Amino acid sequence: MYKKLLATSALVSTLVAANTTFAQTTITGSMDLAFRSSSYDAKIKSDSTLGRETQINIANKGNLNIGGLSYAAGFSLEFDGAQAATTQGSIDNENVYLNIIKGGTTFHIGTDHIQNSQNDLLNATGDLIDEINGILVGGLIDNVGTRSPKEDMGVGIIQNFGNGITGSYLYTPNNTNTGMGNQASGTSNTGTNGAYEVGLRGTNVGNSGISFDLWKNNVEKPTTATTSDVTGKAYAVNYNTGPFGAGVAILKTDDDAGLEVKTKMGHLSYAVSKDLTASVVYAKTSDSDTASTADEKIKSLMVGYSLGPVGVLVTASRAENIGALTSGKDADLYGISLNTKF
Repeated sequence: MYKKLLATSALVSTLVAANTTFAQTTITGSMDLAFRSSSYDAKIKSDSTLGRETQINIANKGNLNIGGLSYAAGFSLEFDGAQAATTQGSIDNENVYLNIIKGGTTFHIGTDHIQNSQNDLLNATGDLIDEINGILVGGLIDNVGTRSPKEDMGVGIIQNFGNGITGSYLYTPNNTNTGMGNQASGTSNTGTNGAYEVGLRGTNVGNSGISFDLWKNNVEKPTTATTSDVTGKAYAVNYNTGPFGAGVAILKTDDDAGLEVKTKMGHLSYAVSKDLTASVVYAKTSDSDTASTADEKIKSLMVGYSLGPVGVLVTASRAENIGALTSGKDADLYGISLNTKF
């Protein structure tokens, strides 16, 4: 699908001696340029804008001098369009990791690197949540992002079971610590507690064309004002055969007030050629809050085209009852993005 069309090549690759071992360092990067347009029936927001995201990745891997262990380490510098060069946030906590590896088992410490339940979990041409979340005012579809700890500093373990199946567990002792403190400095009694996420992911299991996701996570009493945990679950299954693809997903969050937000999603995809892929995606989100008056519904058409090192994604979406409300809460959402990796 579109996500797999772009090829990645190393900009710099060097071999450096470290005692009796060898380490390989690579520098890669990516750039995303996007046009977004939204038109709300109630005119609460109707605009068009251009945006960008650039990222540099520095990675190193090699062998340790004990027990046949190997390692992989790295970090990224991500600059979103709204950020200044001195701004902390996603600039300095992007894709930070140190992994110690023995066979199919990996011990992990870092942030924003381990496999996780973020985004829509569908193998469609594009990621619906990622494409529309920035311009969907008051939408509920991104409920999975309210409790996944993947953006927080933590420790975890990844186990490769073979046949495309990997399991992982991530624990973050402070669910608001994104790694911005130097050597763990700057921590305080702010009322934030720990979080965890456990998951099992299968990718083209045994070359069957079947992929799946099973996730559960928990944030312990997120603030001093809350009396219970926030929990989440996510399930997905996708199937590809020849040029056809289909999949369904369920994302569910139970908040500290005992309310449930549930998103059901599905897609049908078709690869017209090796370079052109199209998907139709449907998502319905319900909210158990008594203030909700209808299910939020989103229909989207996504078309991806590969120009070799540059990918193009075009999306057209219709959102109804945004925020699970019926009063003037409909919108048309459009996007065009150019993506390249180097």
